[in-house]
Amino acid sequence: MKILVCTSEYFPKGSGIANVAYNVVEQLKKKGITCEVCSPIGPDIKIGSEIKYGRLSLLRFWNKVAKYFKDQADYDLVWLHNPLFINKIPFNKCLVTVHSTPHVAKTIYPLHIHAYKKISSYIDEHCLKNFNKETKFTAVDLSVLSQMVKLGIPKENIKYIPNGVDVDLFNVRNGKKSFRQKMGIQEEDIILLSYSRISDVKRPLKLIELFSEICEKISNITLIFAGDGELLFKAKKLAKNKNLKNIKFLGYIDHKKVAPTLLASSDYYILISKYEGQPLTLLEAMASGLKCIVSDLSNLKMIIDNANCGIAVDVNKDNASDEMLKYLKSDNSNHKINARRYAVKNFNWEIIADQYLNEFKKS
Repeated sequence: MKILVCTSEYFPKGSGIANVAYNVVEQLKKKGITCEVCSPIGPDIKIGSEIKYGRLSLLRFWNKVAKYFKDQADYDLVWLHNPLFINKIPFNKCLVTVHSTPHVAKTIYPLHIHAYKKISSYIDEHCLKNFNKETKFTAVDLSVLSQMVKLGIPKENIKYIPNGVDVDLFNVRNGKKSFRQKMGIQEEDIILLSYSRISDVKRPLKLIELFSEICEKISNITLIFAGDGELLFKAKKLAKNKNLKNIKFLGYIDHKKVAPTLLASSDYYILISKYEGQPLTLLEAMASGLKCIVSDLSNLKMIIDNANCGIAVDVNKDNASDEMLKYLKSDNSNHKINARRYAVKNFNWEIIADQYLNEFKKS
């Protein structure tokens, strides 16, 4: 089988789309399947330039893809990632993977961003409906799948395939002691890790408020923010105003060199977003054996409903910090084991690649 992979981003640059495309391609190559990747940075076919200007750049990239490939005679199948073909689809036989849609998140943003998301959603809707009714799709999270169905894509044509994680990389057994010494954190202290962009949708200021309340009952606890973002300055200022010296801001961290040790050195992963798809950092935290505290969003509740490795909290409730405190003080040691076990069983890239391969064969 020879597969053409068309994606607007690819390793070593990019985020969620690049992560899925690259890791699945690497697993398919191990199985002897030939893959040629077309993206703004190649590696096999380079079209256009890196995406820097939102939907306009994306539309330009996919328009160039449509012009470049007049037919797919050299390929058994084309795998498309969030394609935006305004006009005729250049491929007859393809699998379309949808990673996100503005429909899901548009209501949580300020007015000007809301308007941009609304326009983007109309573009996405048009492009998805542009495919014929026989086209097979995959969705990386259930909320995206639900939205696709609302747009008129037959549910029987959509397969949910989650994101994946390198379960070997995020299984560091050593380095916890040295990392904590470097950070000035006692070995027996509790570390809460917020590993995400420090932006409004992640509610970092709310997290600091909740952590301040928790600190009134637990003294040997540290909150670490790993990531940067537009609210980093405000978050640092709030922590300083509250005299919370047990909050540390690491800024951007290297995903492969630093993140595995950071996760392995922490005790809890915490994410109280207003909206989430399927965050890769959550999967990495689970693979690292972290117990999880998340907001009560449908896409995050799998830590309760399926994995049994944490709690989901309505952070808008007055007693939100009390719920977190109760969990932190509870006997939840089995959640560490459950998190790692569930990640290995469900998010291993080899397993994810096999699911995609099955869909390729059906398409």
